Formats: sequence, C-alpha cells, structure tokens
Amino acid sequence: MTTLTHKRTKLTFQQVLQAAQELPPQDQRRLRDELAKLADVYLVRPTTTAAAVQEGRRLAKAIRAELADSPTASLDEVMARLRGQAWSS
Repeated sequence: MTTLTHKRTKLTFQQVLQAAQELPPQDQRRLRDELAKLADVYLVRPTTTAAAVQEGRRLAKAIRAELADSPTASLDEVMARLRGQAWSS
C-alpha cells in the first residue's frame, strides 16, 4: 500500500533559475515583466543633464540650510519635514 503525503517539494534558487532559462525567449521576457511588477524598488540611471545636476545642488543646499537652522534635528527629521514623509523608510 502506498502512502501519499502532502509535503511540498522545496525548489532551490538554482532549480528555479534553470527552469526559467529553459523557457523560450518570449516566455522569459513575459516572466521578467511579471516579476518586475512585483518589485517595490525600481533602479533607474540618474539623469546627468546640466539642469538635473543644478537642481540637485540647489536641493542639497536647501537641506544643508535646514540642518544648520536646526542643529538638534537629525537628517531623517529634516527630510521628513521637507518631503512630508520619512525619506529613508
């Protein structure tokens, strides 16, 4: 007599990666696009135009001025006040 269990087989990362690599290119692209929808963080190359650099410097100057005006405030507190939410969370 055979006893069946409901124990799930745990796949390793390597097994999942190998299975994904065996998919046709079109399905790999679909899988990548679906996984991208799940990600909370998106990495984007920063804009390096002169206007963007100038704006970044202007914002950094404003943050330095806020920190200088309130020596007891932490950077997190200043950023929360400037942006309305905790910037590091």
